[in-house]
Amino acid sequence: MGAIKQTHIVAKEIADDIIKEIYKQCEWQIGQFLPDNIEGNEYNEAHSYMMRTVARHIANKLDVTTNKYYDE
Repeated sequence: MGAIKQTHIVAKEIADDIIKEIYKQCEWQIGQFLPDNIEGNEYNEAHSYMMRTVARHIANKLDVTTNKYYDE
């Protein structure tokens, strides 16, 4: 197996682990400021928004273009 292919395989595994950790961190943070009696899909929407926001900040810090129309 070539070095580049192996790098992509390892990078995907690392990304999967990091996404799981980001998920846990976002879950903890959302739980800190959302009330216990939230209704419907409110928790999932807030959690998804935070996950996307964290991902954008990571991409910005790594100078990766995620969406050319998104300017922060």
